[in-house]
Amino acid sequence: MPSPRRHLLTAAAAWAVLSVVSVALVAGIQILPEIASREAQVEDAAFVLLTAAAMPVLMFVLVGLAYSALRFRAGDDDDEDGPPIHGHGGVQAVWLGVSSLLVLGLFGYGAVGLLEIRGSEPADYVVEVVAEQWAWHFIYPDGTETKELHVPVDRRVRLDITSDDAIHSLWIPAFGIKQDAVQGRTTYASMTVTQPGTYGGMCAELCGLGHTGMTVTVVAQSMADLEAWLHDQPPVPE
Repeated sequence: MPSPRRHLLTAAAAWAVLSVVSVALVAGIQILPEIASREAQVEDAAFVLLTAAAMPVLMFVLVGLAYSALRFRAGDDDDEDGPPIHGHGGVQAVWLGVSSLLVLGLFGYGAVGLLEIRGSEPADYVVEVVAEQWAWHFIYPDGTETKELHVPVDRRVRLDITSDDAIHSLWIPAFGIKQDAVQGRTTYASMTVTQPGTYGGMCAELCGLGHTGMTVTVVAQSMADLEAWLHDQPPVPE
């Protein structure tokens, strides 16, 4: 019968190979379906890193279970208890140390990413967002109010979000933003759109019977096109 060290080396080799393969597969994918802003790029990179970091842990558990079940499976006529297993201080110390370093490293990475998304960088353009059951209203710097959101490309846009009634949540998947709209309080979401085009948004907080129809069309365009579009809108009432 192979020695315990032989079993350990065999299982470790299987774990290493599967970990490398799984991390390589994860690192080459784009998790978010559509990425059209700098913030969405940061979030997608974070998802990929977290998934890649989880793969060696997943392979450790799967290899341990599979190898034990296949190699040490008891016979049909074996009703005896298995040999007692004692803890190993060195293994426990290494496990705790590696886990702590992984958690601290991911915390630092996440903090940097959060500052990139929600940092104090000044906004180039501000749009007020007012939610109600069951519609969105967007108010631009010149006072124009529309139900369709237009934002400039390659400019940092800040959305000042509030609600007239229930709690809503503005979610624009392609831009990587999701921010609650709360009555009597202003919340904020920032984004720097990198790809012009038309995108969909919706309410992501159950807010009543019309919740599923509380969608919004978002148009990302150059600042010149945005100003021309605003110029063509009905004049602001006095």
